Amino acid sequence: MKLEELCAAVQEARYYNERFTRREYTSAFRTYTERFGPLYMEAVRETAEDPDGRRVLAEQLLDLLEAGWKRQRAWNRTMVQAREKQMLVTYLSPMLLGLEEPLCQELAERLRDGWNTRRPKDIYNITTYARLQEGFRNVILGIDITGWQKRREEES
Repeated sequence: MKLEELCAAVQEARYYNERFTRREYTSAFRTYTERFGPLYMEAVRETAEDPDGRRVLAEQLLDLLEAGWKRQRAWNRTMVQAREKQMLVTYLSPMLLGLEEPLCQELAERLRDGWNTRRPKDIYNITTYARLQEGFRNVILGIDITGWQKRREEES
């Protein structure tokens, strides 16, 4: 298992965060999962025998992310942290929750818990892809038409 490859799932934030829109998220998430899903399933399977393996893996990933932040210039560090946190929330955690390997959910929880312990003033929660996808609103001239569209689909 190469931790750098696993961290790329968070550190390559700019490309994926720009696609966190109602129109592009589905495609971007699918591409993300195809690329990083097998890497994470393999990493989790390697830790399956160790009951503490997912916690250790999560700590190693968070340590590597922090090391990357320390290499950033001070004025850029906070922005990079925020961008990578968004990746954890919108791509990595939902992917881990949706993978068929059951230990991936534990890794998502361990990453969240590790982050929240290290940064109690900047916590995050995890949720599924479907739940995130539901959060995009369809708006015309500031009027939310999401409910109208659902009723129309139900009537057809």
